[in-house]
Amino acid sequence: MPETVADPLSPPCFLLLSESGIQESQRLGPDPSSPRARDARGRFAKGSSGNPHGRPRGTRNPKRRVPDLVAKPLSAQALSDLLDRKPHLLRPLAAQILPPPLASVDPAERLGIDLPSLRTVDDFEQVLPIILTAVAHGEIAPAEAARIARRVRTRLRALRRLARFVGRVNPGESRG
Repeated sequence: MPETVADPLSPPCFLLLSESGIQESQRLGPDPSSPRARDARGRFAKGSSGNPHGRPRGTRNPKRRVPDLVAKPLSAQALSDLLDRKPHLLRPLAAQILPPPLASVDPAERLGIDLPSLRTVDDFEQVLPIILTAVAHGEIAPAEAARIARRVRTRLRALRRLARFVGRVNPGESRG
C-alpha cells in the first residue's frame, strides 16, 4: 500500500501553533492546593483554606436551612429522622404542610356587641352581663372576655374625657 504523506502546514497555521501565547498568559503563582497549603492530615492548613473569604454575608447556614417539602417531598421515615435530629425544624415544616390559620373573628362581633354604638353608661352596663353569660356558656374564652372588657373600659374612658373636654370648652352647654 502506498504511503500517504500529509501536506505541510500553511504558514498562518504554522505560526499559530509555534507560539507559546498560552503559557505566557498563565499565572505562575503558588498552587493553592500544593502540599504546603495542607497539614499532615491532608486538610487545609490554618489561613490557607479552599474558600478564603468564607460563606457570603447574609447566606444562611446550610445546616440550619429548612428543606422545601413542596419542591422535594420527603418520605415519612426521612421526615421523622430529620425531626429527631433537628427538632427546631418542626414549626417551619408544619407551616409548609398545614393550611394558613383562619382570620380571627372579633369575639365582641361574635356576641353581637357593636362597641362603636355604645354611648352611655347604661349601654356599657348592658354589655357586661352578655360577656359574663358567654363565658359561663363557653362561647368565648375568659381571655377574650377580658379583651372585650378592656375595649369597653377604654371606650368609656374616652367618652368621659370627651365630656370633660366639652365641659371645659363650653361650660354652659354641658350642664343643660
